[in-house]
This record gives sequence, C-alpha cells and structure tokens, in this order.
Amino acid sequence: MTVRISTSLLFETGARTISRQQAEWARTQQQLSTGRRLLAASDDPLAASRALMSEQAAARADQYAAAQAAARANLALAESVLARATEVLQGARDLLVQANAPTLTDADRASLAVALRARLDELLALANARDADGQYLFSGYRGATQPFAETAAGVTYSGDEGERALEVARGRLLGVSLNGAWLFDRVPDGNGRFSVTAAATNTGTAVHDGGAVSDPAALTGHTYRIQFGAGTPPAYDVVDVTAGTTLVAAATFTSGQAIEFDGIRVTINGAPAAGDRFDVTPSAATSVFDTLRALAERLATPAAGAAGRAAIGNALTGGLQALDRSLDRVLEGRARAGAGLAELDDLAQLVSAEKLHHEGEAARLSDLDYAEAISRFAAQQTALEAAQRSYLRVTSLSLFDLL
Repeated sequence: MTVRISTSLLFETGARTISRQQAEWARTQQQLSTGRRLLAASDDPLAASRALMSEQAAARADQYAAAQAAARANLALAESVLARATEVLQGARDLLVQANAPTLTDADRASLAVALRARLDELLALANARDADGQYLFSGYRGATQPFAETAAGVTYSGDEGERALEVARGRLLGVSLNGAWLFDRVPDGNGRFSVTAAATNTGTAVHDGGAVSDPAALTGHTYRIQFGAGTPPAYDVVDVTAGTTLVAAATFTSGQAIEFDGIRVTINGAPAAGDRFDVTPSAATSVFDTLRALAERLATPAAGAAGRAAIGNALTGGLQALDRSLDRVLEGRARAGAGLAELDDLAQLVSAEKLHHEGEAARLSDLDYAEAISRFAAQQTALEAAQRSYLRVTSLSLFDLL
C-alpha cells in the first residue's frame, strides 16, 4: 500500500525537526555559556535534588566556619584576659606573703594595702572585659549587662550563670563565654573542704596554718570549735558544734603540734590566751574581690601589739588560701578556653573537608563536562545545518520542474 504524504505534512515535519534541533543546539549553547549541565530541575530531577542538598550542606559548612571564627575570637580573648588575671592574683599573693613578714611596720603594711587595692581594681576591670561586639565576656547570657560593680557593701555580680554557645559543627554547641559567678564570685574558701577562722576576740598570739584534710572519708561537713582554757601550757577542747558533742576534752596544747579530729588536721603556732578559739567550718562560696578588699582593709589597719599581729597573720593565712582557690578557678577557666580553641582547630579541618566533599558532589551532579558538550554542540550544529539544507531542497521541489 502506498502512503501519500501531503505537501503540508512534509513542510510541517521538516519545520518541526528543525525547530527541535534548534532547541537542542540552543540548550547546549546555554550550557556552555553557564557551565552548568542542569539548567532546570526538570533536566534531571534526581540529580538536581541531590545537587541542591550538597549545595545546602556546603552553605552550612560556611556558616559553621563563620561561627568557628567568632568562637575562636571570643575564646582567645577570654584566655588572654584570664592569663592577665592569673598574673594579677599571683602578684596579690606575693604581696600577702610580704605582708606576713614579722619585721614589717604598720606603715609598711599600709603601703602593701595600697598595692593590693590596685590589684583589686585591675582584677575588677578584667572581670568586666568586653569582646569585639561590646558584649561582656563574663556575664553569662546577659552579655549587655556589666557583670561586676563595686558598692559600699562589696562587689556585686549582676550577670547570670549561663554560658553563651555557638553551633560550630553539626550537633556541636561550643561555649564561647565563661560564667563570671563561677570564675570570681563563688569560689570555695579555706582549703576547698573547710576553713579555719580565728575569733575576733582572741587576745593571744596563736596563728593557725589553714588546716588540711587528713582523711577524706572521715569528713562530716560539721562545724567545729577549738577553744582554749587557762593554764601553762593551756588546755583545749574540740567541740562538734553541729552535733553538740565534745570530741577532745582538756587536751594539753603544744605549739606546732597538729590537732586532729574527724579527718581534719589543724596546726596552731604561738601562745593562745584563755578564751581564745578557732572555728572550723565547711568551705563556703566567697568572692575573690571581697577577699582582696577585706585583706587590703586589714593591712591598712594598725596592729595593736602582738595579738594584733597574730590577728593579721590569721587573716593572711585565710587570704592566701582563698587566693589559691581563686587561682585554681581562673586556671581552670583558662584550661577550658584552651580546650575550646584546640577543639576548634580540629573542627575547622573537619568542616573544611566536609565543605570540599559537598562542593565536589554538587559540581559532579550539576557542572558541565565541557569536552563532551563542545563535541555535542558541533554535532548538533552539523545536524541542524543538514536539516536546514534538506528542508530547503525538499521545499524547492515543484511538479512544474518535471514538465
């Protein structure tokens, strides 16, 4: 059977073929001009979806990198500030050691009080340090609030106990600030387990050593009192104030000999007077600023005889212990900042590797293979030219040419 092809069908078929080839040729040309294989999601829906996911992952890596840079700046600044705070506290400790020399006069101690006060002012300024954005480093979540302020009653803390954090990698929130209350305002006094305090009414020359833990398992957390009676040498009692019991009764005191009870060891040197006492209490939270302020005021006050010098010695012993605990806390803060910086170095490498992977995957899925596209472009151009010539030849045929 012979199929008749009308002239209109012949023309329409040729024009449609040329139009399709022109569209393919133009699409290849657009791919070459943009460098992308996928010009629309409909070109390859699966590849387009996967490429979009990879591009989004690479963009998140950029966000993590920016967060890491901000976190690194904050932690580096905090570590630098705490390094200076360490030097200030060590300087204050040196002043207290000097002040404990028995040959110092009231004027000498007054001069040391001025120097100690200067250390306090510098430490207070460091505790109120700000980052590059004007946020206070040690005020917790309340970055716009000055954390520490000195009042007539002492130094007060106005921040909170939170620590600001940034997401520096997928699922990793890293703290970029430190809690000022933990650093400076709530430091355990004494040796960290208990503190020894001489009564303000003591009239003898006895000075304690701050005490030490002899048996951690035997500690009870009770409050005790070492009280002295009359006699030469004097007798002393150890009373468990919390339980209301006497642990040691009428023991003979020997200067420099340790007094032990319930896992506690306290050594007292000098000559206590009748009625003198030393209280042993569980460690309580104290402010390093209030400690320095009280010590500066104590050194500025003239000593009244041997008993006054003993009172200064007892105050300095407690002050040195408090500064040691504060130094431990500041050094712990520096260690946390340093650990954060070290972790950021590791995370930076991880995030960079993830970004390169996702960028490579997105490029593999959506970028153009120029060699293949140029070859295809040339082939499409040749095919288009052939179709145009053949169409021209066919459309130029006429029955009258055969007559």
